[in-house]
Amino acid sequence: MIEYKSELKKILLLTEFDTLEAQLNSISKVISEKDLANFFIDSIYLKSVIQYMADEYWIQSQAAPAEVSFDRFVKKFFSAELKPLLFLHSFFSDSNIDGLHSAKKVLVQTEKILLNIIKTKSYPYQKTLLQISLQRMSEIFELEYQLNSPQKKKKDDSKISLYRSFDILDKVFELDYILNETPSADQKERLYEGAGLGVQSSYATTLIAMRYLNLGKGSQFIDLGSGYGRIGLVVGLMRPDIKFIGYEYVSERVEVANKASRNLQLDQHVRFITQDLSDPHFKIPAADTYYIFDSFTDETYATIMAQLQELTQQRKITVVTKGNAKNWIKSQFWSEPQEFNDGNLCLFRSKARLI
Repeated sequence: MIEYKSELKKILLLTEFDTLEAQLNSISKVISEKDLANFFIDSIYLKSVIQYMADEYWIQSQAAPAEVSFDRFVKKFFSAELKPLLFLHSFFSDSNIDGLHSAKKVLVQTEKILLNIIKTKSYPYQKTLLQISLQRMSEIFELEYQLNSPQKKKKDDSKISLYRSFDILDKVFELDYILNETPSADQKERLYEGAGLGVQSSYATTLIAMRYLNLGKGSQFIDLGSGYGRIGLVVGLMRPDIKFIGYEYVSERVEVANKASRNLQLDQHVRFITQDLSDPHFKIPAADTYYIFDSFTDETYATIMAQLQELTQQRKITVVTKGNAKNWIKSQFWSEPQEFNDGNLCLFRSKARLI
């Protein structure tokens, strides 16, 4: 077995792109699932960090071109954004701004090639790789959260954003988005124009929520408006002990999500159901955690929240809100939320206790 860190460093120094695919294919044949997962995720993260560094360098050089020393410039990143990648310390110390631009070009191609390699693997292999990848991403998103916290950042400091950096994982999950969905005349739910990523919570949102929910063993988790199933697939891979149900209005999305769940052998504890949540005959089942993205009409929000408030009288529950969904939470039923990303992600815990 080879160690992926040294191979990643070699690739950053590559000058002839026409050898890259052969090199990565050769590596993939002798590398473990764990190392391939870390190679893949670290490459994606590194690409984002390098772009962030290049942007910062440009801003500083425009403000005071004579005062920008690359050596001094790069040092501050070793204790922050580059902390997960300290094995590349010598590469950055010996590099320059042109070297960063060249490395990014290599990483763009590396991401595409590694994806194609991963897609040739069996579903059990992909499942293991995804589990390791998500754990690594969770650590990276936690670092981003800490670096961007008000305690760490000054008012005018820029912030690294990884919000959509890892969307390529959707291709591993085979979440083939059905674009340009046209609502029927009596459409009750708000469908994003073009669908696709618009109905998906980011991996950052999902993994940060998972870190701070403190889900108990055997918990029940319900996603109200599950889209193409990202939340459920992540929960299912990271916590096979949790029972997950995703309710989604659009049947095509449900089919895509259930197919991904079956492929990865998650369907014994992760399932998606076609459901109009505004239907007065539908009752939300009891669970420990509910997730709500900002994807409903006012009528549906009112129906859902009324039922969740009733459930607080029976059991202790947590509601995770994304976007404007938090505005529908009534304070008399919930404790003050735990907020992330300037309140875009909130964890509301019910005040009620089991008697």
